[in-house]
Amino acid sequence: MEPSVTQLLEIHRPAKLNDIPDTPEGIILTLKWIEYLAEKVGTENVPDVLEFYYMLGWLGEKALAKLLKYLKGIRVDEEVVDNSGKLSLADHIISLLIIERLNGKQISAELLDKIEWELRKIKKGAEQFYGI
Repeated sequence: MEPSVTQLLEIHRPAKLNDIPDTPEGIILTLKWIEYLAEKVGTENVPDVLEFYYMLGWLGEKALAKLLKYLKGIRVDEEVVDNSGKLSLADHIISLLIIERLNGKQISAELLDKIEWELRKIKKGAEQFYGI
């Protein structure tokens, strides 16, 4: 018998980020991250993005609740919003790196260079293969 979606959601796995740090640095990084997401997908679509990260196990319930609370105070100029309403692979990687940073992990310049190089390879491969 295949498990239902509800049963799958009830399976507990620790989230990468359970809570938002209450430090000034943590709050500033969080607000900048929410602003970044809002500029990419629009303020009204950020809850969907955060819920997606919750479903992936990147965010815990407490972190999600705080992010949604902070979102209420974020306003972006609608002219700067990317009208596609979708995040790219690079955008998701940036979110993951911010989540890791909020968890207190240091992100080295070497790692960022490696990620950038991999993204270029993926983009170049997609351009050649799909004509994108």
